[in-house]
Parts: sequence; structure tokens; C-alpha cells
Amino acid sequence: MSAPLYAALLHYPVYKKNGEIITTSITPLDLHDIARSCLTFGVKKYYVVNHLAIMKHLAGRIAEFWKSEYGVNYNKTRTDALTIMSIKDHLEDCVEEIAQTHGARPILAATSARRSERTTSYFELAERLAREERPYLLLFGTGWGLIDEFIRRCDLLLEPIEGAGEYNHLSVRSAAAIVLDRLCGNRKRD
Repeated sequence: MSAPLYAALLHYPVYKKNGEIITTSITPLDLHDIARSCLTFGVKKYYVVNHLAIMKHLAGRIAEFWKSEYGVNYNKTRTDALTIMSIKDHLEDCVEEIAQTHGARPILAATSARRSERTTSYFELAERLAREERPYLLLFGTGWGLIDEFIRRCDLLLEPIEGAGEYNHLSVRSAAAIVLDRLCGNRKRD
């Protein structure tokens, strides 16, 4: 028994560095790098969530390129990873699709670089994923992170990834890889 795991990269609602709530642009590297991490760690589907038509067009063109004959011949592993990527307008579209697939609404697990009193450890979530059947949806924010009001509405908030010093601003693709490794990495336990 193990819970189906999904991931979503949200471009809204996120903060701009001045605290304004914005929709960020899609970054091409985020598309295939996070898709590769997701496929490596057994994520069922990787959602890219952005309601802006031009950004959805960009994401679609990138996916088409890597799925084309040229893309397959150039780097089939990137093509394989993008097969689990899906572009959606809103988070609720992802939630509905997962609920239809599994007959249960997913548990929403947000990520943030900001500290909070209500965080869940990676160990605790990994244990839950190993023993539960209900689907989970990991939420990654772009820009300067998911807005606080949105995070409060999520079921869980993972503890922040912390480095050795005061600086704490990883790219979302780096953070996604670390989070997925901590939750799903093949570790030998004594």
C-alpha cells in the first residue's frame, strides 16, 4: 500500500519580491527539470498551473518540441519525463482530475521556504505516503513563494529546506528535487 503522489508547480497565487500577489511566467527549465525529478521519484503526474494563455502556449510548445522526432532523437529521457506533465489553468482542475482518478480528493501538501508553526516533517509525510492510499498533491510555488492565505488552506505544510547559513532562496526546480528525494528516495533503513 502506498499513496499516489502528484506534484503541481503553481504560478499563482504567489508573491512578487515586494509582497504583491502576482502570476509568474513559466520558466522552460522548470518544465523539464521538475518533470525529470518527478518521473525519477515515481510521481504519477506533474501539473504546471498557469492561467495565462501565452504561458500555456509556451509550455505546450516546449512539450511539443521534446515529443517531436527531433526531441526524441536528441534526448529521449527528457521526452519520457514530459509524458507525465500536464498544463492546467487552476489548481482546482488538478484536484478534480486526481479525485476522478482515485475517487478521493487529494491531500494538499504545500512547500515554502518560510518558517511556520504548523509544519510537517519529511519523515512524517514519507511515512504517511508509505501507509496510506488517499492521493497526495505536492504544491510548489514560483516567484517569492505561495501566498500565506493559500498555504493556510492546504492540509499540510512541509518544513522548509534549510542550508548552512542565512541565505535561503533555492530555485523551485532544485527545491522540488530535494523534496522528492527526501520523501521518495530509496534509503536503506537500519
